[in-house]
Amino acid sequence: MNKNLFLLVFVFLIFNYNAKAQNNDMTIGFKAGSNYSSYTPKYIISGIEDVRYDRKFGFYFGGFVNFEISDDFKIQPELIFAMQGAKFVNENIEIFDPNDSSSTLVDFESNINESTIIIPIVAQYFVCDNFYLEGGPQFGYIINRKENITKDPFADISGTPTEPMDFDYDKFDLGLTFGIGYKISEKISVNTRYFFGLIERNNTIKSSVFNLGLEYKI
Repeated sequence: MNKNLFLLVFVFLIFNYNAKAQNNDMTIGFKAGSNYSSYTPKYIISGIEDVRYDRKFGFYFGGFVNFEISDDFKIQPELIFAMQGAKFVNENIEIFDPNDSSSTLVDFESNINESTIIIPIVAQYFVCDNFYLEGGPQFGYIINRKENITKDPFADISGTPTEPMDFDYDKFDLGLTFGIGYKISEKISVNTRYFFGLIERNNTIKSSVFNLGLEYKI
């Protein structure tokens, strides 16, 4: 799957690089950075707030094409691979010991990692020569989802590790992204964005992702 992803990005950039020769108002480039993701709304089971999703760090990388509509306004479609998701936390689980009728509070935690192909299409408005605002729709396709258990008190008690949840998850994601950016030079920019999902996945969750990274124009 990773080889296919690299091939898609390569073809995407080469195709648009050839088109650049015929259009002086278009540039292409690469981008990469880190993300800080989770799910919304707050995940509560039966009114118990000790069960929730927390944010986790991930990364992203990919390519983009930037079309200059005017001196102040540009359109930038992108093709990105991102590793994102959330931490699942269940705190204060009460376990009873039948031998002495006592109980113990334990915590269960896991990392949910989603390998996602993302296609943002953002409009950029330059407030001044170097500073710009941006926003637009973002489409996502989740190519793989894995849950890694990081704290398993049940394994310590029973000796049998807890099996990660395995279900037929929703693969399509859709939402809006918006942010700000700053041109450090003609080729290098730094930008930060926030993405929030508009559609509910797996009947319970919506994506919530902060991004921070660099862009390099070829």
